[in-house]
Amino acid sequence: MGDDLDDACVGRLREAGLDARGSLALAYPLKVWVAALKVAAATLAPEAPLDEAAAVVGRRFVEGFSSTLIGSALLGTVRLLGPQRMLARMTRNLRTGTNYLETHMEQRGPTRYELTCRPVVVAGFYVGLFLAGLEASGAKHPSVQIVRREGEEAVYDIAWS
Repeated sequence: MGDDLDDACVGRLREAGLDARGSLALAYPLKVWVAALKVAAATLAPEAPLDEAAAVVGRRFVEGFSSTLIGSALLGTVRLLGPQRMLARMTRNLRTGTNYLETHMEQRGPTRYELTCRPVVVAGFYVGLFLAGLEASGAKHPSVQIVRREGEEAVYDIAWS
């Protein structure tokens, strides 16, 4: 969160179950992750609705990751992969990188995919995450839309030209 991580934000994150100034855990329970995401969204885009603010957090997540040694190497590879293979890897990494998320992706056209994720509590986060990933992969005019929400399931239309 960079400069936006002030003492007030650190306090709200601590209340949510995340110590931003201490050692971070390798994994957090879904409840803690969602609470921390909402704090970050309210901090980074306080006037925006939750899904729009969470998309800002998703983008900033990718930006922050790209500033790490591993992240810069991985995002360099993403451009070589291109958008289609990047999406396939990203959805697989989401499944293996969390202890709770399930994903299913279907191709709907040469540059259009439908991605189903569950459980999703704040769907906008993944909009920002996928947009930033598509941009890093070299996709032209990427678009990520939430097309359906049913319970904890979110369906995204992902496309580029």
